[in-house]
Amino acid sequence: MKYWIDTEFIQRPHTIDLISIGLVAEDSREFYAESSEVDWSHANLWTLENVRPQLGNHGIRREEIGDSLRIFMQHDDRPEFWGYFPAFDWVSFCWLFGGLTELPFHFPQLCLDIKQWALELGDLALPEQVGAQHHALLDARWTRTAWEYVASVAATRSDKRHTNSSLRPAIE
Repeated sequence: MKYWIDTEFIQRPHTIDLISIGLVAEDSREFYAESSEVDWSHANLWTLENVRPQLGNHGIRREEIGDSLRIFMQHDDRPEFWGYFPAFDWVSFCWLFGGLTELPFHFPQLCLDIKQWALELGDLALPEQVGAQHHALLDARWTRTAWEYVASVAATRSDKRHTNSSLRPAIE
């Protein structure tokens, strides 16, 4: 099953401080959580003005977020993750489980990038996001919309690599 992911975070040297995470599953289930462990003293003005006001102040510990994600995906033995420029999102996601090597065994060790796929298909202009932005769940919903658009374009072309991929976890 595909999962579209987005996070909000504070970037600083040598770490990424998770603020919130949103996932939308291919079966339309949604997951959203806010961290109670954010160090707001490192947030820049943009994050304080654009992300913080959208939070519901119902944060939980990152360990609890990881546990909740395991439950959210517990019946999926082949998850496939997609994001929009997801490098920091993926690092934040992996750290919720302890790191890349601590991901549940059946999880792939990568998050696929919708923007990269759009570039491979000729730098497609993605649909505009309607409504609020910089809220992890709302952005994850838009990520799904963007993926659906790119998939529809790819379906009309000969390059269909990412529409039905079968990712397998790396075996070390």
